[in-house]
Amino acid sequence: MLDNDLDHEERLENSKKYAILTFGGEGRRFGWIKPKQFYPLKDGRTLLEYVVEKFIEFCIFDHIVITSPIDYLEDTKEIVSHLQSRFQDVGNIHVISGGESREYSVWNGVEFLKPIASDSDIVLVHDGVRPLVSKEIVLENIKRCEERGAIVTVINSTDTVSYSESGIEVEELIERSKIYLHQTPQTFKYGIISNAMKSNMDRLELFSDDASIILSVGGKIYYVNGSRRNIKITTMEDMELFSLFLRSSTTEKA
Repeated sequence: MLDNDLDHEERLENSKKYAILTFGGEGRRFGWIKPKQFYPLKDGRTLLEYVVEKFIEFCIFDHIVITSPIDYLEDTKEIVSHLQSRFQDVGNIHVISGGESREYSVWNGVEFLKPIASDSDIVLVHDGVRPLVSKEIVLENIKRCEERGAIVTVINSTDTVSYSESGIEVEELIERSKIYLHQTPQTFKYGIISNAMKSNMDRLELFSDDASIILSVGGKIYYVNGSRRNIKITTMEDMELFSLFLRSSTTEKA
């Protein structure tokens, strides 16, 4: 094996892994009195508690950074503190303020990691309101990121997709076999996501996800297969679907 191959393997082995869980939005479309991450589940936990607990139990990350709306920062800290009291040796969980948009929230997380992260470390960004993400998807993200540097989780489109400038009539049908729907997690080497975001600081709100920021600076993004169960909770109907999945999982375990 060549010396540079040995150096490469050593860097991967020594690279740290960080998760940024975004709970920065107000969740107005959800139609509840508080942001949806505080919605109580049947077992008494909040959605936020369910997701953070899952990431703790993955036992993968050196640090977990949680972004929160500034008006709910103390509520979030209280829930995380309760979790830390339940799990031993879980100290590296941090609650920070989110930004004016999702991408500025991610940027806050990236900047928070700056004093401890090296360019080759792995940063996994996940929408906190995608509670059904599996450990397998997370591990595959990390594995491919170590090889490729920038990863997006996707599922293929099963519906017919059309294009229209006017929004009134169909102008073009797009071959659905070439259409992929982006999910999270989206995972990057720290240096890649940090530099791409710095290059777009004055317009981060224009981007719909992290992968599009990498593309804007000429970077390459590679796919990892997601899951149709990995839903994003936006409306109360989504929450009801999530509850059905939970009941199904509980029944299967029983």
